[in-house]
Amino acid sequence: MASLFDSSIKAIIELLDAINCGALLVDRAGVIEYANERLCQMLGRPRGHVVGHRAESLYGDTDAAEKLRHRLSAFDEPYEGEFFLPSVDGKKLAVIMSGKPLGKSPPLSDHMLITVINISGQKAAESQAHEEFEVISRLSDTVIAQALELKRYNERLEEKVRERTLELNEANMEAIYMLAVASEAKDADTGAHVRRIQHYTHILARQLGLSEAIAERLGYSAILHDVGKMVVPDHILKKPGPLDTGERQAMQLHCIAGERILSKKPFFDIARQVARSHHENWDGSGYPDGLAGEAIPLGARIVHLADIYDALTSERVYKPPWTPAAATEHILKGSGTQFDPNIVDAFRSLRETGRFAAPRFEDEP
Repeated sequence: MASLFDSSIKAIIELLDAINCGALLVDRAGVIEYANERLCQMLGRPRGHVVGHRAESLYGDTDAAEKLRHRLSAFDEPYEGEFFLPSVDGKKLAVIMSGKPLGKSPPLSDHMLITVINISGQKAAESQAHEEFEVISRLSDTVIAQALELKRYNERLEEKVRERTLELNEANMEAIYMLAVASEAKDADTGAHVRRIQHYTHILARQLGLSEAIAERLGYSAILHDVGKMVVPDHILKKPGPLDTGERQAMQLHCIAGERILSKKPFFDIARQVARSHHENWDGSGYPDGLAGEAIPLGARIVHLADIYDALTSERVYKPPWTPAAATEHILKGSGTQFDPNIVDAFRSLRETGRFAAPRFEDEP
């Protein structure tokens, strides 16, 4: 349990109590190190009857316990699937369970974050809708009557699909903010940085002529641009002076780590590109791959400019904030070398019309 006192793990534990789905941390031995209040409510057990016990012990000596034990034995392999939570009264709560190690190296890699989403309502609704359809099919007197009932059933099913899609999207966005804030917490940032990057990326994308849907997707993908910093040691992230060669190389690895941390699901396709390539330069002098020109993904090119501008105008342990005018001059000078000239032109237009300004958030001091 000593690892729980690591600052990274403590920051993540604080986040777990703020989310609406069930969540727990499990170590490599399968022992539950932490469970949030939502999970305890779903189990119907106090936290003291959950934390410190092996995860499979919640299921007793059953096939489900063996299945969970087998899943945890592949500790480093992310997974997601339908399962159930056993309650003290013997009922089974249908859930979607997702698990993934927090990082690629200790102490984060020794802890798996498991999120649990209650889908019992959807399952009951699906079962009820299925039963209704079966009854309608059996009792229909004519083909026309059957067709009308089928149409109504399809409409209900489409509505359920829309609701389910919205729930999954909200869960994904919740995971995005949780990961982003957890990674930024190591960098002594309140999370406002990633929200500013989201804002800058969105308005740049729109200025470039991209649709609102694409601009929105680029914006939320930009939130995770530095998620790989979760694996960078604190003494490097918080160093007040210049980094030496070894420290700089360790810092640059956050691009590759970020790509690997993010899910392989299509929802995160752009986020993975941004995480890996947002430090590539237009002239090929960047890292980690030395890409140049349009070989650099568009989202990464946009986030690159947004990230540099925000870094320049923000206070860091190694420098005071630049003025917006000085940062703008730096961006304009980097056109064609550090930055895509078309994106610099879009930035210039937004600055000249007063539309490229740092947003204010309600929770900021």
